[in-house]
Amino acid sequence: MKYVPQWLTSTSWDEAGTLDLDTDASASAAEWPEPVREALEVAREYGLPAEVDGMFYPSPHGGAFSAAGEGAVGPFWRLGQHESQLGDSYVSEYVLDEKGRVVLLDPSLPEPRLVNSSLIAFLDALAAWDYRTEHLDDFDDLEPEDDEEEDDPAERARVAFGMEIARKLEEQDPAAFTGEGVTWWDRVYEEVENDVI
Repeated sequence: MKYVPQWLTSTSWDEAGTLDLDTDASASAAEWPEPVREALEVAREYGLPAEVDGMFYPSPHGGAFSAAGEGAVGPFWRLGQHESQLGDSYVSEYVLDEKGRVVLLDPSLPEPRLVNSSLIAFLDALAAWDYRTEHLDDFDDLEPEDDEEEDDPAERARVAFGMEIARKLEEQDPAAFTGEGVTWWDRVYEEVENDVI
């Protein structure tokens, strides 16, 4: 089934800008597995965002589509990184595996964590996150006047808004949402559901 993006467009990253696709790295694309070459074409069509607040940033360790994390579970091709909270010594990187899946290399995990089944699904999920972030303030007028009030319609509305986005993403890429907390987006949207982020 072909992935049809719901939030991703050719102008999704106009405000944030896009990362340069390293011409030296992509010069060897003919030797890459077919799914990785297809992902490179998706990146050329839609661009890789220079930043998606809280979710995606350029890697300080090499350009997009350069080799990353070669080893027993590799090879991988670098995309970018998740926000580093502990400095450069602890960086979680988004990479492509040889099947074209986006996985997160996290130094605290024994193996990569699945993020999305394809680069286009990942970019759509990032665009959806960007959309969610842009619209969180839309619910401010629902805030209760009394800060002590336990019933918070704004919180409920924000959570429902985020979970509807997650539901639509899951329809397109079910592997990225197992409901068991083992994938990246499972963990992220669990925090959305709990109104943590």
